[in-house]
Formats: sequence, C-alpha cells, structure tokens
Amino acid sequence: YANPCKPEAHIEHAASVGVNLTTFDSVEEVDKLRLFHPRCKLLLRLKVPDAGDALWDLGTKYGARQEELAPLLCAAQSAGLSVSGVAFHVGSAVSRVGVYDAAVEAARAVFDAAAARGMPPMRILDIGGGFKAGTASTFQDACDVINSALTHHFGDVPGLQVIGEPGRYFAETPFTLAARVFGKLTRGEVRQYWIDDGFFGTLCCVHVENYVP
Repeated sequence: YANPCKPEAHIEHAASVGVNLTTFDSVEEVDKLRLFHPRCKLLLRLKVPDAGDALWDLGTKYGARQEELAPLLCAAQSAGLSVSGVAFHVGSAVSRVGVYDAAVEAARAVFDAAAARGMPPMRILDIGGGFKAGTASTFQDACDVINSALTHHFGDVPGLQVIGEPGRYFAETPFTLAARVFGKLTRGEVRQYWIDDGFFGTLCCVHVENYVP
C-alpha cells in the first residue's frame, strides 16, 4: 500500500484483506498504523535528495526530510511497529537518471541508522517509479544506474528485496482516446472542434504536464 498518507478506514480494510506492507513519512501515520494495523510492516518513505528534472517532483508532497528520519525511526520503534525497509520515488518522468544513485545512497543511510538503533535488519527497498515511456534507451539507462547503485550501496545486504513501480512506463503509451466531435466553429483560417472530453477529464495531462496528445 504505497501511499504514505491513508484514511483510517483504508488501513482497516488493508488489514482485513491481508495487505501487510505500507509506507509512512510522518509520526501521525505511525499513530494510525499502531491503532488500526499494528502487524503491518513499514517502509520509511524518503524525500529524494535531488528530484532532477522530473515532470512531477513528488518530494513537494511526500517523503521524510533528512532531519525527520531519526525521529520517525524512533516513533515506529516506540510504537512496536516493524520497519522493514525504505521507499522513495524520484518523481514522474525523469530524464536525468543519475538521480537514482543519490536516492539509493540515501536509502542505505537509513538502513544503517536503523541498525545503529538496534532495530531488526531491513530487507526491502522500494525504488518507486519515474521511468519514462516511449524510448527504450532511457529506460535502459535508468536500469543501468539503478543496478550499479544497488551493487555499490547494497552489495553487502543479504536477501535484499527490491520493488519497482513502473506505472507510468507501462500506462502512458498503450491507449488511444476516442472522443465525439459535437461542434465546429470556423473563423477565417482558424477551425475549432469541440469534443466530449477535456482538461477535467482524460486530457488533464495537457494542462498539468504540458503533454501534447
């Protein structure tokens, strides 16, 4: 359940259907999980050190800052919750893939900080998404950086489980939008067409991401 801010009812539902792994980035979320799903294993969600040139910098909304990491580990430990690893997301549609190396390095620092506190060894690293669709070379470049970073920073961690979230990579390109043209308007050389979709529907990406469909 890779959202660090969850309604209480959703946490209860996750517990009832056996979803036993989630992310957190605040003390308030620790309190909710302690009350509604105390057996859940946690991933501490980090703010990426450098969001690069991401189309959407998710660090403005999610992820614990450097100075918040120790208090969050302490809060989870005091609540009797198991912190099993770290999660991060470099942002949506990243072109400068070197940002993954800094994120993996920051994640390793949290693994070490937890070990220094006497917490059980962490074994899960969720590297999030950010993979751009449409160009195989960009995806391969990201994979190369990630694999190198994992070898360099986590090569001595036995049984590490790595989770990826390549949602955009798979979902951005395989669709064709069919819309009904219900109106036309011509002014000189300019011709306008009105369709039954728009910014507040399927085409929100045009406004939010300057996407050209």
